Amino acid sequence: MPDQGGTPPGPHEPAIEDVLGPLGAAVMREVWARGEASVSTVVEALNDERPRPLAYTTVMTIMARLFERGFLERERRGRQHVYRAAGDEASLIETMGGQAVDRLLARYGATALRRFAHRLADADPDLRDQILELASRRTR
Repeated sequence: MPDQGGTPPGPHEPAIEDVLGPLGAAVMREVWARGEASVSTVVEALNDERPRPLAYTTVMTIMARLFERGFLERERRGRQHVYRAAGDEASLIETMGGQAVDRLLARYGATALRRFAHRLADADPDLRDQILELASRRTR
């Protein structure tokens, strides 16, 4: 069975719901649990857990967007698409975090870096040490 999300996030790490919202996260968890799934399979599984059923088109739109963002891969089988996760939960959050940093730097440049440096100076020692360790590995 494929990785179903890896280890739970630590105190400074976002949960998948923070990144994709509750419905996107539920869809990804269902695909991780199954290895691969069609829209109808995901709709059925999600509706088993909900008091109010989701529309097929709602889940289809979510899965199409997850595919467009690179979080799901898809293959046409007959008249439907079958989706697979492009990575585990940790890699999804890593990708989204990287994209957020890229957007901040593109929009705010040096200002964003200065603010980050100020926040880093105020960060708790463990987080600051982790960041400095990561930065030193990148420059070696």
